[in-house]
Amino acid sequence: MYNLLVTAAQGAWDLPAYEFDRTRFLEYTADSVKARFAKLDAQAQEELKSLPTLFTYEGDDEPVRVGYIRRIRERGRSVLVEYEFDENVPAFDFSSLKPLEVKLDIQGWEMSRTHWAVKDEDLFELLASVGLVDASYVGEGRPTGRVEEMRFRVALSFPGEKREYVAAVATEVKKRLGRDAIFYDKDFTAQLARPNLDTLLQRIYLSNSDLVVVFLCAEYERKEWCGLEWRGHPQHHQEQK
Repeated sequence: MYNLLVTAAQGAWDLPAYEFDRTRFLEYTADSVKARFAKLDAQAQEELKSLPTLFTYEGDDEPVRVGYIRRIRERGRSVLVEYEFDENVPAFDFSSLKPLEVKLDIQGWEMSRTHWAVKDEDLFELLASVGLVDASYVGEGRPTGRVEEMRFRVALSFPGEKREYVAAVATEVKKRLGRDAIFYDKDFTAQLARPNLDTLLQRIYLSNSDLVVVFLCAEYERKEWCGLEWRGHPQHHQEQK
């Protein structure tokens, strides 16, 4: 699923925020998706902010950026969005998306009208198929996109010595909750290979997960990364107050 933001205002995406007429929200959007987001309540806003977003202009020869909505504010008859681009994805011409229009669910005259649509398609998988994002955004058996932006129902924290057991647990949890619901490190190997991994892990465990499951054992206490994950656990922060 992804947001498609279209505007006729030249240079609009050079500014930090943009305002849509409320009636333009969810145009060119499937009825089932409209029902999910129409109220634009707190839950809907959080989900919309977690979705990757295409920032586009009307027409078919303008630059496109990929990023995320950071804030949504209703203003009477309008909706204000604040956003930022993913700097790891360079701008590209809309013509690069032409082979993908049907798969992206971009309809007929849609690019001739300013609006905000929500599409039930896998944006990163499709962009990767034509080389517009690299392989770190996609992977078999795991959610697509930047791990920083994902919201997990469950995150697993464990020492390497217990990996075989935890892998089996992860598989069963995915069967019950869906593959997008769980953070299991092996599903994000490419994205976790970075210098600031400690900061990223604390963000995942503290801010991006509803529940952290800790596999306590003798090895857990001795592991540096387990300690970082534990410091990101909400219960740890409560204990420090």
